[in-house]
Amino acid sequence: MASVHLNLQQSRAFAMMKSFVCNNTEQVFVLKGYAGTGKSTMVKSLIKYFGNQNISFSLLATTGRASKILSNITGSIANTVHSKIYRFTGLNQDLEALDIELSKPVVEKHGQLCLMFGLLKSDLIKEQVFIVDEASMMADKLAINTSFAHFGDGRLLSDLFNYAPQAKFIFVGDACQLPPVSQNISPALNAAYLRATFNVGVSEIELTQIMRQCSDNDILLAGQKIRKLFTSYQPQKWAIFPLKGYNNVKLHSSHVSLLSHYIESIKNNGYNFASLICHSNRQCNDITQIIRQALGLSLPTLMVGDLLMITQNNIVTGLMNGDLVVIQSLGNRYRKGTGVTMIEVNVKELFSGRDYSTLLIEDVVYANETNLRENQHQQLMIDFYRRMKAIGIKQKDARFNELMQKDTELNALRAIYGYALTCHKSQGGEWEEVYVYLDNKIQGMQRPYVYQWMYTAVTRAKQQLHLVNDWFIQ
Repeated sequence: MASVHLNLQQSRAFAMMKSFVCNNTEQVFVLKGYAGTGKSTMVKSLIKYFGNQNISFSLLATTGRASKILSNITGSIANTVHSKIYRFTGLNQDLEALDIELSKPVVEKHGQLCLMFGLLKSDLIKEQVFIVDEASMMADKLAINTSFAHFGDGRLLSDLFNYAPQAKFIFVGDACQLPPVSQNISPALNAAYLRATFNVGVSEIELTQIMRQCSDNDILLAGQKIRKLFTSYQPQKWAIFPLKGYNNVKLHSSHVSLLSHYIESIKNNGYNFASLICHSNRQCNDITQIIRQALGLSLPTLMVGDLLMITQNNIVTGLMNGDLVVIQSLGNRYRKGTGVTMIEVNVKELFSGRDYSTLLIEDVVYANETNLRENQHQQLMIDFYRRMKAIGIKQKDARFNELMQKDTELNALRAIYGYALTCHKSQGGEWEEVYVYLDNKIQGMQRPYVYQWMYTAVTRAKQQLHLVNDWFIQ
């Protein structure tokens, strides 16, 4: 690994982290930093130091997309926190009893059918230090379950501490980025929360100095101004964003111009080059229809060339929540007694360029939801149970769980169109150019959260940011 030159602030942070690893008084180090301050550079330097000192470590990120970006930047293998600490243990309900119950004319209420993922035993742990990147997205609160999967106690941060109670943790992230959906703070980056909740010693530092190679990028300077509106919030009637007069920020005369420019970018540069961020799922859905038509994808159903975003980790292919894929070919479509429509697809993942042949659930794409409805999920599970029963495999058999994780129908891809993303779905990703589609509805967003939202959206762009020159852009 090539040597990395650290500025004075980074050198101080690096010295603090080396001291932290060696002391016995603190279990957590929080490395916060503005966009462009070199947090990834710090992680890269730390990995090299750990290698030289024979310190065992694990490199983690909160999403699949973030873990791939982290692996690419550092040259070290990064996993998601979920894949590191949890393992599938079975279902929370008896499928035979559920099958009988659902066949009755009047069905009694029953709890949600969930796939259970238990916490791995801590005696298997060899790592001394866990580095968690994009830690702003790490929740520590039970959220509404839309994935039909239940992980540990349902509190990811707490589960990580319980998984490795003797290890040290380095949480890396930007505290001004959006917090987890279920919380108004990022608990893993909040030293006071960590001390009060887990009774641990915490060291922290925040990087504020933009790295020299980034200092001429106006996007980061604009991001800093928006960040200050959040951190030093003063109530105003309207949310105003200071984004005029920057070299790397292009202001369009209309939404039509913004979309036309984005569509031309897709045609000229492909899907990997740019992304478009909206403030609601409905807006994403409406804009997607416009973009598909402009790209010649005129059918209301999936077509070859369509861009999709994976919305649930997939065991069979290894594709992860947040991965972007392009449909290379479409095969047979069929609708079983489960009421779920599946189609054979070959997709190419944009980040790696790898091809995957698998099944895709169409219902999820068209509903623009992240997963199936509960009754559809139940029917899929019962269909699998019946297929296993027909070959003499019972739910309590180890083979049942093994085949569950390999079954192509149960593990058919869940995805939505990927042409326009909400800010939460874009988090952990970065593109050369980002188009932020805003209208007056942005004024309905809570304050000062709206500035946190805008800061996150703006800092997804590496080279060029595009917005409409609206009245709230000044």
